Amino acid sequence: MLLFELSFPILVDESKLYFDGIGTSYNNSLNIKGGTSCSLCSYFNSFSAGKYRKYTLAQNITFNIKIQGFAEIFIKRENGNIITSRLIENSKPEALSITFSIIDAKDGEIFYPEISAKSDCQIFGGSYETKVSSQRDILLGASFCTYKREKYIISNMERLRDFGLKYSIPLKVFVVDNGSTLPETLSDNTITIIHNPNCGGSGGFARGLLEGVNFGCSHIIFLDDDISLDTNVILKTYSLLKILKPEYYDSFIGGAMLHSEIPYLQHECGALWDGFYLSPIGHEVDLRKKESVIANEKLQKADYQAWWYCCFPTSFGEKFGYPMPYFIKSDDVEYGIRCQKPIITMNGIAVWHDGFDGKYAGHFEYYIKRNELINTALHNKNTGIITNIRKLFASTARLTLLQRYFLAELVVKAYDDFMEGPEKLLSIDIAEYNTYLSSLAKPANDKSIIGNAKIISKPKIVNSALYYPSFGGNIFPSKNICIELPLTDIEIRKTFRARYIAHTKADGSTAFVTKLKKRKLFWVVGKTIRMFFKFLTKYKKVRADYIHNQEKLTSKQYWQNYFSK
Repeated sequence: MLLFELSFPILVDESKLYFDGIGTSYNNSLNIKGGTSCSLCSYFNSFSAGKYRKYTLAQNITFNIKIQGFAEIFIKRENGNIITSRLIENSKPEALSITFSIIDAKDGEIFYPEISAKSDCQIFGGSYETKVSSQRDILLGASFCTYKREKYIISNMERLRDFGLKYSIPLKVFVVDNGSTLPETLSDNTITIIHNPNCGGSGGFARGLLEGVNFGCSHIIFLDDDISLDTNVILKTYSLLKILKPEYYDSFIGGAMLHSEIPYLQHECGALWDGFYLSPIGHEVDLRKKESVIANEKLQKADYQAWWYCCFPTSFGEKFGYPMPYFIKSDDVEYGIRCQKPIITMNGIAVWHDGFDGKYAGHFEYYIKRNELINTALHNKNTGIITNIRKLFASTARLTLLQRYFLAELVVKAYDDFMEGPEKLLSIDIAEYNTYLSSLAKPANDKSIIGNAKIISKPKIVNSALYYPSFGGNIFPSKNICIELPLTDIEIRKTFRARYIAHTKADGSTAFVTKLKKRKLFWVVGKTIRMFFKFLTKYKKVRADYIHNQEKLTSKQYWQNYFSK
């Protein structure tokens, strides 16, 4: 059975993600100069021996390679010890197979091939295979949720269509189009376009899961529409599902996120949730380095898997329910925590994804805070009153110091809506409510308000001992300056005594300009204090209501009713 094929740089030009040594890649082949060695101890081409031993029925693996030239091919452990080797010499491309055992592989250990070229050699491809007597029948579904991103989604559709033609793998692709802009004529035997109301990622993925269940898929992969996808990842996922040990049938298979802008840099490989805060695993790891590739297989157990690439059995819908109707943000967190099932990650199962700085929108502040509150209410064993109150004050204070008063109000509204209990979620039309929230988060971009203020593109960071006791300098008269700050990842101490702030996008253009309004600042503080008392007195009852109504909010019936409107 084919597990996966060797990959060479196609989607990104980062050779060390694929091989290490003096070699050049061209047209899905690899040229190695005589007298040099080329190692496949890389992120995409090494073999996750420890994880295949732990999670699957595989015991012996066959490495296949098609090569021309005189070379010795080694299979090595991650410490460099040789497991086995073969010598080959030919004047034309010839297939060679080497079989090795993974029975003694340690947890998280990788094995890898290394080619020692005695003459100039050329590799025309390769693969890993195994023979397993017991294999499951898998009908794999893949669900994209998209909204007016034709450039990305059509490219991914074409890759999957080509993938279906190349491999005899039962695959059905559902493209849930929340914008209803993709022609339904793009549908074929492999791909189905589904026009859906704009109910966000939560509703889009819920629809994808429903369609997968109705089609008879055994498993579904949730994928973001704006990823760059090497379809070898789909092959690797499918073959893994086929040979899983029975005790791991009910597992997630998670794909890491690599940065599109910096293709060798890993953003996340699974993530943790401590009941209040999220933290990525394997954050900012340089996967060009051998030591990073080895360490990446030994990362800690994840609590949830983000939905840029997340595969799981469709039976989870019946066992654990469907996504919460959050619209966007933290629906993947909540689902992973709710299911409480193992998350299998592995080198080579990954997608490239744009960073999040360019995707920021003001109303995200509402969704982040409201959905965090619901997640904590449902899944944190402690009540969470003190931490949630602290987060309320921290969020509104930060946004007011950034002069984003309208967003501070949205945070208070998130708390207010949460305090209305699950009936609020059950009663609203999430698409219409998103339109309403978006309208509250659109400040005027009037640069003329800064007048003759001095523009400072690189403001200095003020000492904390001065900044925080003076509430960002707001107890002093403001200076007639306009500082430029990014929309995200902000060092807030740069705002000291600034009268204006130009909030800039990732490309450097101005998103909007704000002006210091001390009366508005104190008004937001007042609303925050009132919410503090409301939260303190009513939180326990509201939390109990969410727990009691969780099954109703995540039911198949809820989403069927919504989609039938």
